[in-house]
Amino acid sequence: MTEEEMLVFAKNNSPDLFINSVQTNSDGWDNDILILNEKLVFRFPKSNAVLSKIEDEGKILENLKGKKPLLLIPNYEYLYEGRELRGVKYGFLEGISLSELPVNNLRGNPYNARGIGDFLSKLHRIDITDLNHSNIGTIHSLKYWESLHKKVEIKLFPFLTSKQQKEINEVFNRFLNEFSNFTNEKTIIHGDLTASNIIYSQEKESINGIIDFTDAQIGDPAFDFAGLYWAFGMDFTKDVLGWYTNIENKEFLLDRVKKFYGLQPVFHELLYAIENDQKINWKTALNKFSALNQLAK
Repeated sequence: MTEEEMLVFAKNNSPDLFINSVQTNSDGWDNDILILNEKLVFRFPKSNAVLSKIEDEGKILENLKGKKPLLLIPNYEYLYEGRELRGVKYGFLEGISLSELPVNNLRGNPYNARGIGDFLSKLHRIDITDLNHSNIGTIHSLKYWESLHKKVEIKLFPFLTSKQQKEINEVFNRFLNEFSNFTNEKTIIHGDLTASNIIYSQEKESINGIIDFTDAQIGDPAFDFAGLYWAFGMDFTKDVLGWYTNIENKEFLLDRVKKFYGLQPVFHELLYAIENDQKINWKTALNKFSALNQLAK
């Protein structure tokens, strides 16, 4: 949606709202965002596939709210045009995306790791049967990862050296060969816990909230540590695990993060850049991938 279209919808939905400031963000993969007065967020899915997940997101958030997480999460109010669901609105979570900060020294405040560890512990303990006939399912199947591998070979390999191709194939093949042996319990996961979806309060000098549950699904809980590992490294990931409470052995979980989940964000970033004609610093991206991959050996 254009800014004008979002504003018209917001004004029709909240006719008594006096608008002092307007912010929009349509750069994300899944949603167009309108923020009014730094107090109210309107979120409009870009596709019917994303729109169809909104009610399930709301059920997850409602359940999670009852567990009283330390970090703030959205409180959805559904938006309709006639009888047609168009999106959601919720109160603005104070702060900015971690991806907007030039330096992210999260270890300077122990509350950061504690907040995320608490959030993931409570999210991963949600009982799917408590979500009232939810349609939430699994996205990250073996077929999904095989498809990603093939896409990487087709779209990324032409830009890479034979050595880089070999290293990437080794990472994928190791993971795909072990996938059927995973015995960890599947849980509700956020599915996109990256810097972009973590809200940081500069006033409090700490992480303040988690947003965008579009990719929430039933999956491997280790996946929710992938974005932390890729963006903030091993030490902060271990700090978060120190506050994480679940039935699985933490070393087994971290092993999957080190060997694959924490490495694969680079493929999504590069594929997105290629598909949207963005400039790519191949050397920086692949060097970081290789450095993290060495930690798994």
